[in-house]
Parts: sequence; structure tokens; C-alpha cells
Amino acid sequence: MNENTIELAVNVNTKEYVYELYKQFITECILNNNSILTNEQNIFTLTNLQEVKKCFIDGSIKGNGSDYWSKIKNQFKDANYEVRLCFAHLNWLWYLPADDITVNTKSTTPKRILDTEAFKERFNTHKKDNFYPKEGIGSSGQYHKTNKPFEIDFLLLLCVHLKKQYNDKKINSVAQVNDEIINFAPNLFNTNWYNLDNETYLFLKDKSIAMQSLIMHLAKPNYYEAIASIQDKNAIVQNFKTLITEDLENSEDFKVDDAIYKIKQALIAHGYNQSFYSKQLRPIWQSSLRNNTLEMMSLQYKKAMVLYGPPGTGKTYNANQLAKAFITNHYLHKKENLSNYFNSGLKNIENRIHLFQFNPNTSYEDFIAGYQLKATNNGSETVAVKGQLFDIIDKANAETETTDEAGKVKLPHILILDEINRVDLSRVFGELFSAMEYRNKPIQTAVKGISLCIPSNLHIIGTMNEIDFSVERIDFALRRRFVWQFMGYDDAALSQMLHGYFNPNYFEELTEPFVNCCTALNNYISFNIDELGEDYQIGHAFFAEITKIYEEHKNLTGKSRAKKTLFKEAKNILWDISIKPMLVAFLGNTDKETIKEHTEVLAKKFGVGK
Repeated sequence: MNENTIELAVNVNTKEYVYELYKQFITECILNNNSILTNEQNIFTLTNLQEVKKCFIDGSIKGNGSDYWSKIKNQFKDANYEVRLCFAHLNWLWYLPADDITVNTKSTTPKRILDTEAFKERFNTHKKDNFYPKEGIGSSGQYHKTNKPFEIDFLLLLCVHLKKQYNDKKINSVAQVNDEIINFAPNLFNTNWYNLDNETYLFLKDKSIAMQSLIMHLAKPNYYEAIASIQDKNAIVQNFKTLITEDLENSEDFKVDDAIYKIKQALIAHGYNQSFYSKQLRPIWQSSLRNNTLEMMSLQYKKAMVLYGPPGTGKTYNANQLAKAFITNHYLHKKENLSNYFNSGLKNIENRIHLFQFNPNTSYEDFIAGYQLKATNNGSETVAVKGQLFDIIDKANAETETTDEAGKVKLPHILILDEINRVDLSRVFGELFSAMEYRNKPIQTAVKGISLCIPSNLHIIGTMNEIDFSVERIDFALRRRFVWQFMGYDDAALSQMLHGYFNPNYFEELTEPFVNCCTALNNYISFNIDELGEDYQIGHAFFAEITKIYEEHKNLTGKSRAKKTLFKEAKNILWDISIKPMLVAFLGNTDKETIKEHTEVLAKKFGVGK
């Protein structure tokens, strides 16, 4: 073994082993040109990396999802063993930080890249063991998986740069390589470097790359958190910024990673040295929505928003999660509340969230105010009666005031108006439009003697199925008083739902292709069928029903049958009883031949049928 090789002395089943493997990669591959997956030398060279770039980037055959490997086979059909093995190292590095990718998937990847018998035999002769860790530094997330080609692009371009620096004798140690990664990785797509040799990689310039954050963590774990998602980073800063307000105000160039480091140090000072994904910290900053920071800002400054989109995309669930996160965020605006939160949580949070379910029979009189005929000693008389909205307003007004930098404030109350598409909004809302705009000011309703006054601490989230009621049909008075946030199919949410039922260690080879098929189907609906489009995506909740179908089918047909067979049959059942009928209903206004053509194509996208 080379004298510069780092001995892997830590337990192979611990997270520390990932960091040791990363150091081994830098030492052997970057600084010595050697392979770490085999005992061979002079494999990870600049020449071979440039050949990989010709096959993978310059060939511009991008692959993702279920067809990734077929496209790799095409791109590398003329590549030799050394170039393929070099590419296998980049895939290995992409897998390395992931906690939610199985050892089997990691270890079989080089064999899939070295897909000829001669290459496989040579690899098996020289391969090393224990280079495919079971543990990772955290969940990579569905985006990291579906974005794999661009993640590999990033690692390839980074390694080419490091190799050039090494060959020019500008870096010659692990520490110097790490420093170069920290300086270069964040700016890889913000410089003219990707235009060298008259080649452009503008397709990467505006992409969000998870490996950009993960490789920086591996290079400097004591400073950069193991957080792959930039949206998660922004949400953490947004929800914990009270801890570093002074630092933010006094800095002209305070990057998100710097902010997270400061927040982590502040939490440690309070006695909470935990991962941001721990059970105590995660609920504070993550509302489960993709654009957590945007939704938080919308509720804060606009005080009203609508989550709209196709059925089955979790609008009501996400409205409730956002409400909890928003209220918690406001509670933690006072630093002293942090200790209280960790000791006992935020009490009565559910009592500050109010759900009002609209239905076709909901009227202005039910919601705002109306007249009712009531019996009296003299017979009966018509009296003015306040609607259910006033009960919610009273609860918001009764909230206890606290004092912070802004003066006396009350914790927010959230009114969730579910399925607003099911009513005549202009009629049911009535004076609510004006009351929302002029907070704390009484607005006379259509009922004599009853005024409507919306307090500043009452925020409103509406949900709407756009299939039933298009946004374009809503009048301007309503549209301008809300922030409108589209919620469509979410592959990450589907992956999470499936992993909640199926053990990823045993089902990853089934669930990941299933998610890719669902994504392919929805992409086709969104961009290739003029009669449908994005508004007619199939929500991830519908696809997640495969978990129940699988269990029922297993109980009916025998638990000893192969899981792959059971899963395939469950997928076919899901298509027949749920997905296909829904698509046929969506296409109901077209002729039968067109419906047949579209459903046959969609069946192939979903991976069922012939």
C-alpha cells in the first residue's frame, strides 16, 4: 500500500467511517492517481477524468430516473476499463454521504458501469472490500437521487479542477485539497472556469446541487453542517435568525453557511448540541413545504395565502404543518423562550389553529353573519346572529400579549379555510375582503349592528383544488389579498411516504424506480398532453396507496411470495383501480381514440401493461 495511504482504523459501521473513506479518496485518488475501489494504481488520472467528461458531459446524453443506466451504457460504450472505473469512483463519491441508499445498491454500481464480462472479471480480481459503508452522514433526500446526473457533473468538474491544481503543484496535501474545495466548490458555476476550452456548462449554472454542500461538509465537518438542501438551509436561518440577529445586521456578506454555523454555536451555548434534523430541532424550522422560507414570509407580511393545485398533493396537511411551524417560529422570536420550548414545548398550539371546512351549502350567513327567527314570549322575532368566523376572531383576540423588541405582540392564530373552491367566494367572504386589508378596523357587515374586525394576529391559509375551480376564474379582489402557492406532485414527499411503510434496506430497488415512474407519468401529463397540463398531475397521495394495496394483496395471495412479484402486481392493481380511471375522467371531453392513445402512453410511463 502506498506510504501516503490512510489506514481505516474506525469501525466500518459508524458514521466516522464515512469521513475516513473521504480522506482515503483525497489521498489515493486526488493526490496519488490510484483507485480506492480496487488495488490498482494510475487509474484516477486527469487524462481519464477528461475522457469521462467527453463521455458524460460533452456527449450531452443526460440520464435520470429509470433510464439512467441505459443512457450510461450508451455514453460509455466505447470507453475502456480505466475510464469506466474512474467514472465508478465519481458514482461512489456521490453515494458516500447517503444514509438512505443501501449497501447493495452502492456495491453493485461499479459492476453496472463495468458492464462487460471482461471488465467485471478484472474489477472482481482487484476489488477491495469495506468501501461501501452502511452508515452515511444523513439522508440525501429524493432530490439528490433524481438530480443524480447533474450531481455527478459537479463532482467530475470539481475533480478535474483539483487534478489540474495538483499537477500544477498548487496543492499537495489533504488539508490543501480541502481548503481548495471550500474556496472553489461554492463558486464553480459563478466563474468563467466552465467556459475554458470553448466549452460551456451553462446547463448547470442555475441548478441546485446537493453535493456542493455535502462535499464542503466532508472537507470541513466542524464548520459546514451535513445539510444537502439549500431550501433546508434557508429555512433554518429564517426560523433561528433571532439567535444571530446582531451578527446578521452587522455583516454585509453573511452567507447562509456562515449563518448556520453561528446559529449552531448559539444553540450549543444554550446547551443544545444536536443535529438540525433531530426530533427537537426539526419541527422548529421544517413545515414540510418545499419553500418553507417563502411560505413563512407570505404569512408574515401578507397574512393570507392559498395553497392550490391538483387533489392528493397534501394541501390541507401542509397548511396545518405550516401553521404549527409559523406559530412556533413566533414563539421563538424571544430568545428566552428557547429553553422553555426544549423543556416543555409550545403548549396549546393546536388551540391556535382553526379549521373551517367549506362545502357547497356554506353561506355568508354561516360564515359571517345573518338573521335567524327565534322564539320569544311574544311569539317570534328576527335577530342578527354572528357566523362561525367570529368565534375564531374572539379566540385570536383573547391571546395573551407578550413583549419583545417590537413591543407588545400576540402569538399568531391560523385560520385554515379548507376547499374554498366549493363555494361562491365573493358572496361567502363578503366584507372579509376589506377586513383583511384594514386590520383592527371595524367593517360594517350586511347585517345591521354587526361589524367585522380582523386582528393582526389572525392569519389565513386557504386550500383549493384547481381542477374543480381554476385560479383564473377568481376575481381580482380575492386574488390580490392572498399569496398564491401552487402545490403539485412532489416526488420527495412520495419517497418519504413510501419509506414510512417500506423498509428502504429491503425495498429501495423497488420504491425508487416506482417514484421515478410516477414522476415520468406526471411529467408527461404536464408537458405532453394539451388537454391536461400541470393542473392535472396525479397527487403523490394517490401513488402512496400502493402501500395499502401491497399489504392487502400480500395477505390475500400469500406472504411467502417474492416481494418483487407482489410489488409489481400491487402496482398493476393501483393503475387499474385508481390511476387509469382518474386519467380517463380527466380526458372525458376528448374522443375515445385519443383517450386510448394517451392512456396507453401513460401506462408505459408508469411501467405497467405491455
